[in-house]
Amino acid sequence: MIGQWEPPAIERIEVVEGRRLARLPVPGLMGDLHQDLGTNSLTVAITGSLQGDERRSAFLEELRAAFLDGSPVTFVADITEASELEDVLIVGFELSEANEWGDEFRYRLELRQYVEPPEPPGLLDDLAIPDLADLAAGLLDGLELPDLLGAIPDVADPTVPLQPALDEVRAATDAVPELLGGLRSSLGLS
Repeated sequence: MIGQWEPPAIERIEVVEGRRLARLPVPGLMGDLHQDLGTNSLTVAITGSLQGDERRSAFLEELRAAFLDGSPVTFVADITEASELEDVLIVGFELSEANEWGDEFRYRLELRQYVEPPEPPGLLDDLAIPDLADLAAGLLDGLELPDLLGAIPDVADPTVPLQPALDEVRAATDAVPELLGGLRSSLGLS
């Protein structure tokens, strides 16, 4: 049974199981190392045949509807009894007609084990933080920012600390116009 649908006139069912192995060649070693990456999804192939146009049309209608839906469906067969196969996807099918016995119609379905993907990890789901906003507010309340800054000087007039130096410059340059007076008169400048 594939979901609620039973493929008719089954002649053969094949099950393919395999391991994913990474082959790692090592220089100087006889043979290769293999890393086991787990098992492949179990694959089931069902082969059968039908005769008659009406049976073929009904079969194709059900098969195409299940294939185009693309949703995982339950699968039950005696050959997969020892496996953990529960849900499958119809990954492909082959159809052929022959005129050997009249209106003979052959089909082959390929089903592959469906594994439910894990839930994506949440950003803070694993942390025991009930409310991040409350945590942030509590941390900011604990910090008294004005105390961390210390004494901030008045930056309104940056020349206040420079005033004594400016007074000395003024005193030194007050005599310059008198000293240049003789130079001006000799140059004819008023």
